[in-house]
Amino acid sequence: MIVVSVQIAPWGKPYEISQMRGGRPLTRDQFKIGDKVIIKAELGSDLGEIVKIEEKGDVSEKEKSEFIVRKASAEDLKRYKEKNKGKKQAIAQCEELVKKRNLPVKIVDVLFSFDGGRVTFLFTAPRKVDFRQLVKDLASLLHKSIRMYQIGVRQETGLAGDIGPCGRPLCCLAFLKELGKVTTDLIFDQQLSQRGPERLTGVCGRLKCCLAYEEEQYKELVKNLPSIGTIVKTEKGEGKVVDRHILTQTVMVETKDNVRMEVPVTEIVTPNE
Repeated sequence: MIVVSVQIAPWGKPYEISQMRGGRPLTRDQFKIGDKVIIKAELGSDLGEIVKIEEKGDVSEKEKSEFIVRKASAEDLKRYKEKNKGKKQAIAQCEELVKKRNLPVKIVDVLFSFDGGRVTFLFTAPRKVDFRQLVKDLASLLHKSIRMYQIGVRQETGLAGDIGPCGRPLCCLAFLKELGKVTTDLIFDQQLSQRGPERLTGVCGRLKCCLAYEEEQYKELVKNLPSIGTIVKTEKGEGKVVDRHILTQTVMVETKDNVRMEVPVTEIVTPNE
C-alpha cells in the first residue's frame, strides 16, 4: 500500500494518506515529493505538500478516513495565498486579546485553512495555559473555528531560522524534525561535561539538538571499547582500564605499578572480562 505524508504547516505533524476521494488507493507514480495537494481530513479541507512517499503493509482507521481530493491547481494556490494575507492582522488581534486576558502566551504564527473554516494560532508559553476564553474571543472576532497549537522554544527557534555555531543552518530547521529527548544524560554519554554549559547550549537556550543527533554514533563507537575496570593485555603490558576516550577509540590503562598509558583499542591483545 502506497502512503504519502502531507505537510500542512512546517510546525505540524504530517498527515499520512493512502487513498484518493472515493477510496481509490494511491499508486507509486501518481504523485512526487514536493507536489501540492488538497486533502480532506477530520477537521476539513487543507492544502499541503507531499514530503514523503513510502510503501506500508497497513494503515490505521484514521488514515483510511482521510484522502487526497486532487493535486492543487494554480487557482488553488492563489486562493490559499489570498486567505493567508491576513496573517499579520490576525496575529495583532490575538496579541491584543492575550494582553487583555493577561495570559503568558507568545503568538508565533497563524494559519488559515484552505476551506476557510479554521484559523490555527501557533504559540509558546512557559506553562500550561487555560485559553478557553481566548478561543471564544477569537471565534467571536474572526467568525471562524479556532485552534491553539503550542510548541516549545526549540521549535520556535527552528521556525524563525538561524545559524548554529558550526556555521550551518540549525539542524532543527534543516532536517532534524524528530528530536526525541535531549537530556543531560547525553552530555555524559558523549564525554562533554568538561565543556561547560555555554558551549552545549543552542541559540534557543536549551541543550543543542546535535547531542541527540550524534547519540547513536557514540553508542556504536563505545561498543568497541572494554568497560572501565576490565583487565586487559596490551603490547605494552597488562593493566586495568580506568578511562575511555570514545572518539579517539583509546583507553587509559593502569598497570600494577600505577603507571598509566593511553592505548588504542586496536592494540589490546586480550580483553579479559
